[in-house]
Amino acid sequence: MIMTCTSAEELERCVQGFLLEKEAVHNLPLGIMNRLKNEEQVVNQQEEPFFGYIHEHGQIRAVIMRTPPHMWIVATNEPLPPHNVEEMVCFWRDHHYDVPGLIGTPDTIYALANAWNRVTGHAYSIQMNQKVYQLDEVILPSKRDGQLVKAAEEDQLIAKRWIYLFGQEAGIDTSEEDAEKSSVRHIKNGALHLWIVDGEPVSMAIQARSTLNGVTINGVYTPDAHKRKGYATSAVAALSQQLLDRGFQFCSLYTDASNATSNSIYQKIGYYEVGDSLVIQFP
Repeated sequence: MIMTCTSAEELERCVQGFLLEKEAVHNLPLGIMNRLKNEEQVVNQQEEPFFGYIHEHGQIRAVIMRTPPHMWIVATNEPLPPHNVEEMVCFWRDHHYDVPGLIGTPDTIYALANAWNRVTGHAYSIQMNQKVYQLDEVILPSKRDGQLVKAAEEDQLIAKRWIYLFGQEAGIDTSEEDAEKSSVRHIKNGALHLWIVDGEPVSMAIQARSTLNGVTINGVYTPDAHKRKGYATSAVAALSQQLLDRGFQFCSLYTDASNATSNSIYQKIGYYEVGDSLVIQFP
């Protein structure tokens, strides 16, 4: 049965225990719930967020949420049974929900995407195969030229540019307007960090959403002129250590599963794989 909730607080009360079983893997829904319950503004004035979960035989099978205009998050600890997949897609269809995309563990997301295609005729494309990594203790790089600093107001132009270019590299549809808003917000919140070498910013890493025990790092970007010099590795290692020093028990991040270089780099500083994530888009 699909149960719906009216707020992030209500959803958290119902599903937090389920999501905490794999806290790093579920950093996205946990982090979004954590953020939304502390925000007063409406996420999208045209369409309300959706909060829900599939409950069956006294157990939670999946957590389902969406903050328009973003894609649907479907969080599972085990592959979603076929009858629950059918239940979900029929729910979307019968309630006329927009389904621009899906993100979650590959087995469940493929099943939902194929079922949605069968029910609606909407084809889908794979936007990204991702790995989810967790770090409990930092292995500091032996070579660490430079230092990590919080971006300041005067860094906003370069931050905006790098957030936009990060989106281009990652296949994320980020407009220049979105990049500007993100850069202003991240700098104001003290989340955007730059790796500085000889007075020049050469790489970026952003402290993102937090969960009960952990915190996510994203927006790791190095411009072409400074790639392959270990700057991103140093930036992520330093930021991870700062976050652990502040009391977080672990850090997590996503990587492109097809990028062997970035996966190897993160493993060298202490990150280890805890799960897979698939992003699917319906054009």
